[in-house]
Amino acid sequence: MNKSILANRSLLTIGFSESVSNIGNWITMMAVFAMVVFKGEGTVAQSSAIFLAGLVPTLFASPLAGWLLDRYDRKWLMVGSELTSGIITTGLIFTRQLELIYAVLALQAVSISLMTPARQAVIPDIVPQEDLTRANALLQQLAGIIKIAAPILAGMILVVMNPHTAIILDVVSFAISAFILSRLPSLPAHHEEEKPEVRSIAAASRPKTGLTGVILQNPFLRLLFISTFLAIFIFIGFDVLSPLYTRDILSASEKFFGIMIGLVGFGTVVATFMLIMRKGNGDPWRDVILGLLMLAIIPISLALGTGIHDTQLARLLIMAGCLIGGFGNGLLNVQMITLLQLLTPAHLLGRLGGAFQFTAVAGQLAGLLVTPLLVPALMNYGNYFVASALAVLLIVIFTVITLGLSRRIQESQVAAG
Repeated sequence: MNKSILANRSLLTIGFSESVSNIGNWITMMAVFAMVVFKGEGTVAQSSAIFLAGLVPTLFASPLAGWLLDRYDRKWLMVGSELTSGIITTGLIFTRQLELIYAVLALQAVSISLMTPARQAVIPDIVPQEDLTRANALLQQLAGIIKIAAPILAGMILVVMNPHTAIILDVVSFAISAFILSRLPSLPAHHEEEKPEVRSIAAASRPKTGLTGVILQNPFLRLLFISTFLAIFIFIGFDVLSPLYTRDILSASEKFFGIMIGLVGFGTVVATFMLIMRKGNGDPWRDVILGLLMLAIIPISLALGTGIHDTQLARLLIMAGCLIGGFGNGLLNVQMITLLQLLTPAHLLGRLGGAFQFTAVAGQLAGLLVTPLLVPALMNYGNYFVASALAVLLIVIFTVITLGLSRRIQESQVAAG
């Protein structure tokens, strides 16, 4: 593994903090699903509402988060975000009413909305350009390890502890994470008058306008935002339907649901390890395309699972699909973040990170609204997952064609200039 990455104290601090916080978040997520779906009569609409409660506030909070990150010290913004989230999460311990659970999740989403764009904005300041992919891969690898262990751990905790008591562990994790982040050095925002570091893979055509101009004038950023929205619009349906699919099609409980999530995490860990060990940075766009193709294996396996009468065989097939899809997920997540960092001027990275989060959340919201309208009213699980796999292939074709055209146009402009 790259020694310069492992020797970067600030990077490891961020990774450790995120790991602690993510363990707590998984416990709370599994606890909420246990209360609403597995121990109740949860429907597709109620499963969607859990995600909506966390996404709608994030949609509106993301632009403000980006604005703050480009103006104030990012270290203390992250510390404040974790502390506030812990206080808000306490509310879940004392409520059993579904509407109040949604309200607490919504408030928590506002406080957490700073964390993802903050990390994206901070990484280019604490690692050299040539280590961006490896640094992002290391953080994604840690998240993947947590994704393997935390859902299984949460499932075990929920066997011996009721959901409301288990959420106390999440509150504690936020406090620990905030303390760890307080050990970081100062991470001040960049200013527009500074000469931006030329680190874009499309530096020859990088615009020097504001946020909107950067997105509109840079064809690679446009492609990144469009592809992200479309991919998330499709894949969020799996998050909505997988708990119900596990219960209704596989006749399984939250323990198998946790195993499925854990396998996605294991595949992600393998992919990020490969990126860390890879010699050279490679082409991030190629990894994005490969990641999309491998993620399409998940809906294919779920579609096949609906037609297999042997439940054990269906479970094994879906477990394999989750593992392969997890590998694609690792490639996709790491390289999308790397592309965002490479294509964005330093003084706009906070706001563009907020805009990127806004785009991702908009895709999730669109998928959350559409999925309950389609399943089971207009199509069954199998047909839905077949359609999803075909839609992913269309996104791949769109990305390949658009990327080729944009590169040819850029080469022509460079040759003419």
